[in-house]
Amino acid sequence: MENAVWSVIKYTPKHGCSDEFKMALERLAEIMNKPDLTWSLIELDTGEIVQISRIPSIDAIVEGQIAGLEWLDSVDHLLEKDEEGSRTQAYSGLEMDAPHSFQVKD
Repeated sequence: MENAVWSVIKYTPKHGCSDEFKMALERLAEIMNKPDLTWSLIELDTGEIVQISRIPSIDAIVEGQIAGLEWLDSVDHLLEKDEEGSRTQAYSGLEMDAPHSFQVKD
């Protein structure tokens, strides 16, 4: 069985754009609405939104990449960019083979 991939993506809405960005997250939810994906959003006290996702495989990431990038492009005008022009701060990696609450063993 292929290791799952965890992804953590932080979005920083521009001042005054937080409500519109949160409404746009409904479209992201439609994209992420797949039975094998586990994901959630949290709002930091700084106003930043963090998406935490568990994707079952690298293949599943590739499958959803175009729709995800199209969504990100659609909210580009709502997001702060860093000095390099990035709209997000993101981390991802393979799930380690160690006991934890989200891991399902066959």
